[in-house]
Amino acid sequence: EGSAVSLQIAASDLSPAQQGGGRWTDKLDIFLVQRDQTGTRAETSEQTLALNLKPDTYQKVLRDGIPFAEYIGHPQNSGTVRIIVVDENSGRMGSITLPVPLERASR
Repeated sequence: EGSAVSLQIAASDLSPAQQGGGRWTDKLDIFLVQRDQTGTRAETSEQTLALNLKPDTYQKVLRDGIPFAEYIGHPQNSGTVRIIVVDENSGRMGSITLPVPLERASR
């Protein structure tokens, strides 16, 4: 049992470099830290997202964000999951902490 977590990473907060041919490049390190209810145990996973965007695609992600989705399992005694995004070009980072199991929004 688990949930899919999806978010849009704000590209306007990143520092991509423009390369020859007009492409915009950057690397994002994305860490998922799932902690138990007591906060004494954590399970960590890491991904690297390499960006190599054409100018029109870069404009689209500036407007809409960079989509990211990940499956989060629900082990017993689960407490929170923290998603941390690090921009390798600038060293800036952002994060969000979510309760587990994830609540469904009702509308």
